[in-house]
Amino acid sequence: MHCRTCAASAVKLHLVEVHSSWSEFSEYFRKQDGEKRLLAFTKRGTNIHSEFTYKKGDWLVFGSETSGLPPEALLDCKSKLLGGGTIRIPMVETYVRCLNLSVSVGIALYEASRQLNYEHLQNPSEPCINSETPFLTEDIFA
Repeated sequence: MHCRTCAASAVKLHLVEVHSSWSEFSEYFRKQDGEKRLLAFTKRGTNIHSEFTYKKGDWLVFGSETSGLPPEALLDCKSKLLGGGTIRIPMVETYVRCLNLSVSVGIALYEASRQLNYEHLQNPSEPCINSETPFLTEDIFA
């Protein structure tokens, strides 16, 4: 589902399966051009998703529904060198432990898009799905 959400919103998706570890992904991230920062979405985040200020070039990072993000991912997202912080989507935890990953991606992606005036929808830089290139690029690490 989060693949469809990213395709519908003209946002590139980068799946964890591309890298063997977080450190390998972190090294890949550091090599990417442009201004960028990692934003970790976690139920223990210090910023509420709708009160956080998103920037062009942000990479939204989501963990698995069962185990969340690894500790080293959270550290990178909190660091001044790579990260922009940790973000949470408010919810009542009485009956559920977490939101579905696809739901979380949709909420976060569209809030960031709204703040950036849906610029990428009006002028998509390139198609998200191209028969010549794989559908694995860089804006969301899930």
